[in-house]
Amino acid sequence: MPRGMLHTVAGTVLAVAVALGPAVAETISGLKPAEPPPTPEQLAPGLAVQYTYAIMNNISELKGRKFEPGPPLTHLEWRMGNGIVLTSKSREGVGAMITGFIQFDKPGTYGVDVTSNDGVRVEIGGKLIHEDPGVHSDTTSDRVDVKIEKAGWYPINILYFQKRYTATLVLRWAAPGEKKMVVVPPKALAYRK
Repeated sequence: MPRGMLHTVAGTVLAVAVALGPAVAETISGLKPAEPPPTPEQLAPGLAVQYTYAIMNNISELKGRKFEPGPPLTHLEWRMGNGIVLTSKSREGVGAMITGFIQFDKPGTYGVDVTSNDGVRVEIGGKLIHEDPGVHSDTTSDRVDVKIEKAGWYPINILYFQKRYTATLVLRWAAPGEKKMVVVPPKALAYRK
């Protein structure tokens, strides 16, 4: 193909991509609810968290480290600036292993996105929802659609680290039929006592 023709084809592809707008959200299915489902008396509000302290550059560096329990997270809207990271005891060099359950109160397709600074990995119902493993400023993922077959509590596991300076961790969703993304409400988070 002549060089000028190739340039025209590439320009046309770019123009079509721009005209179509952002890519359609990825849909993840096959999420597994907690089995057996936790009973209300087994649950405490928020999410359990354990911390490790070191300057890291990638989420993979959390593997094999020793963790210590920290105060539970009461919500998942953390915009800490340069303050203490989550409920840890440090402003930098913090790794967190966050566990518990997230409640989907009806079946359907939920939109989910994650904002982080620095690295993060989010799994829900045994499926990887989002991973941005390295050092970065506040970055929000593309929306990921998760198909929930059955209402109930689903296991949630988040690995997160903050290297230096500012820190952010926010999980948002849009319920079935809703377009607007909102922070996952605290009442939808719990961990086993």
